[in-house]
Amino acid sequence: MLNGSPQIGVAYMEIKKAAEMIEAEIKAKGFSIEYTKSLRGKVYPTAKRCLIPYILTRKSLYVACHQLSHVLGNVYMKGKSKRDLIEFRAEEFAHKKMKDLGFSVPREMTERAAKLLGRKIRRVKKRFLRLYLNRKKSVDGKLQKIWEDQNKKDQEIKLEGFNF
Repeated sequence: MLNGSPQIGVAYMEIKKAAEMIEAEIKAKGFSIEYTKSLRGKVYPTAKRCLIPYILTRKSLYVACHQLSHVLGNVYMKGKSKRDLIEFRAEEFAHKKMKDLGFSVPREMTERAAKLLGRKIRRVKKRFLRLYLNRKKSVDGKLQKIWEDQNKKDQEIKLEGFNF
């Protein structure tokens, strides 16, 4: 027997047990589960369908936790929520759920979430500035400087403090 192989088997069994718990929570809400071959997921609330990857690794477990947050509706607020806020709350829920299940969150998934949310935040800032500048008939030097500074900051943004 190779060194470490019993640990791999134990980890796989723990992931399988966690996967069964997540699938049970999704099914308890009346959603049907469909599996994808990639590390992607999607929830169709009106059709009561949830697409999740086959749960074999911590990464796929993380994606399933993220989709579970959408199924449970924990990430929505009253009225129409902004997409970036919904995704942020889903990422937050997924991190918390992984820790509750006793698994560490894969670093790659945290970095991926930070990159995605950073991009969405930059888009919102740019959209706001663009709308503001378009409403002004003449762009004075001060507004132009704000626009340039914001673009410079967007290129330098790093979400190092992305903690859940």
